Amino acid sequence: MPNVKSSRKPPQYERFGETIRYLTIEEWQQFLDVIEDYRHKLVMRMIYELGCRVGEFVRIQLRHIAFARNTIYIPAENTKTKQRRVSHLPPGLMNEIKSFLRGQGRMAKRSLRVHRPGDYLFSPGPNPRQRYTENRLRQLFSRYARAAGLDREYARDRRGRALHELTVHSLRHSHIMHYVHVYKLPLPIVQKQVGHKTLKATSVYLRPSDEQVGQAYGQARCYSAPMTKPPQVLNTGEALSFDNDTNKRNKTAN
Repeated sequence: MPNVKSSRKPPQYERFGETIRYLTIEEWQQFLDVIEDYRHKLVMRMIYELGCRVGEFVRIQLRHIAFARNTIYIPAENTKTKQRRVSHLPPGLMNEIKSFLRGQGRMAKRSLRVHRPGDYLFSPGPNPRQRYTENRLRQLFSRYARAAGLDREYARDRRGRALHELTVHSLRHSHIMHYVHVYKLPLPIVQKQVGHKTLKATSVYLRPSDEQVGQAYGQARCYSAPMTKPPQVLNTGEALSFDNDTNKRNKTAN
């Protein structure tokens, strides 16, 4: 019986190494600095701090937000893994969300009551019943990445179109890389926040980043052995004498 190659794709975590394209802490700040639209800045900060997928983010409604607990409930039907989860926001960012909603008249001034719980948290226009599309957020991210000088091309597809190193999904990658490597959170904690189905999927991010490799080598080279001293330079007379002696020996050998 002839061998038949399996068409089944390898598990994501086995082919994931080259797809972790994220912003460094400095690049993340550089990205935020060019965003002048306050609503867009809140959107990007929330995606980053939740570590969520864009499809999960655009479906957040006011009824999913526990303002007193600084948490966002992401129902199973809105997730890729079909598993519900609760993700946490920094208190300062949640306070900004409350101020944003009160400024729009969608939250009571002196309580945490929202007027229409079924409204989407963010909408592209004045109608809060209409949500952002995932593609619209991809476009916004690309615009600000270009403005920040972060629009790096890493390859071309079969049609010759540019493939960009950073996309809006890079905010999710950035969250995990920063909270694992910079802020040193335990891996199971980060797994719960971002909604990975298995710890193995999160453990992929333990691989050293380019920045970590560079920092490690930079530190090591600070303590490396001193360079070998170069030979002393001969003065002109010594150099001529040396050349003449060498020529004489060569003639004798010939």
